[in-house]
Amino acid sequence: METIKVIKKLNRNMRMFLIVNLIECFVMGVFNTFVGIYLKEIGYGEHFVGYVLSINTLVIAFGSVFSAYFLEKIGRRYSFMMGFLFTALGSIGIIFVKSKILILIMSTLVGFGLSVRATAEGMFITENTEEEDRVAVFSLSYVIYNMGYVLATFLGGLISSFMAHYIDSKTAVQIIFLISTGMSLLAIVPIALMKDPKNHIPRDMKGCMKAYKNIMKKNVIAFMIYYAIIGIGAGLVVPFFSIYLKYSMNISDAIVGTILSISQFGCIIGGMIIPFIVSKVGRARTVILCQLVSIPFLLSIMFPQGIIMITIAFFMRNGLMNMATPVIQNLEMELIEEDERTNLSSLAAVVQNLSRAIGITIGGFLMEQMSYNTPYFVTVLLYIVGVLIFRVIYKNDLISTRKINTSKK
Repeated sequence: METIKVIKKLNRNMRMFLIVNLIECFVMGVFNTFVGIYLKEIGYGEHFVGYVLSINTLVIAFGSVFSAYFLEKIGRRYSFMMGFLFTALGSIGIIFVKSKILILIMSTLVGFGLSVRATAEGMFITENTEEEDRVAVFSLSYVIYNMGYVLATFLGGLISSFMAHYIDSKTAVQIIFLISTGMSLLAIVPIALMKDPKNHIPRDMKGCMKAYKNIMKKNVIAFMIYYAIIGIGAGLVVPFFSIYLKYSMNISDAIVGTILSISQFGCIIGGMIIPFIVSKVGRARTVILCQLVSIPFLLSIMFPQGIIMITIAFFMRNGLMNMATPVIQNLEMELIEEDERTNLSSLAAVVQNLSRAIGITIGGFLMEQMSYNTPYFVTVLLYIVGVLIFRVIYKNDLISTRKINTSKK
């Protein structure tokens, strides 16, 4: 009920942004799910798949610095348009090239395109919503984002399997990438309906770089260390979920797409209930609780007991580990002043994606040289360390929340 009230209060910018969010996650879902399968189909191994995915993630990371500059220099709307044009070019290009260098270039284009929205999200939501609505809006954005991923994995898997009856698997995946390219271009329509802030003052590169220095405070640095630990852990396993399912369990593209789309429903359901959980136990405690409880389900993926059990494991792991994301984003935006949010969003995107890229590179190597299960053990250890760091950062908040809950009793 509360979410419905918040939706009615959204301005046009936020409504258009949510549509853009849905489209972008569809495009990202197609790339992350099917680029590995496509590269395997044309003869490349897991190690090169790891390089492609890590390059993509690295560019999202470092591209965020330039994205922050463009968001301040040419405004939000034109930056979003530029991002989707790059994404469309990379998505369609990757299916027409065969050499490693050109494949990596196309992955780079997609990565830079995706970096614009990744950089803008926290700042854009914060500047277009009221403070009391932000947790709910971050949650709504997160739910819609994951709906795009569900559509990408589920529909992509169905299309691939259906087409496989008439054409080869490689061509079927190419068609999926063509659809993704069309969706990227379609995003320009809602972007055109957005408006930049009336009080926006463009900044040059020198001003943007100076702002990075201003935000490097103790709490920001600690938060970035937390992001880095979790990012490496996620990079080790998450981008390889589709390859793990297809080649470790020897199942079809349709079943792979179905399992991954069902797992994203865990994120959607989690995003819907997270405001309620926050109201009961507090923001910091919610993050710690969700991420710790997800670990046993991650472990169970390593020892699959059939399609049904591994689907449940993916559903629970994805939902629990990721449902606190809107809360983390909200906490992140409170670390700095209003005019520094673009820079913090950019810094967070750099750290998250750089660490994820490191994890992807290591994960691809471990899977090819050792076993598909090895990266999962490392990820579990990193997640535990990350949660402990987060607990230290918000130790005072946890104590105050405990006192409030005790007084209520």
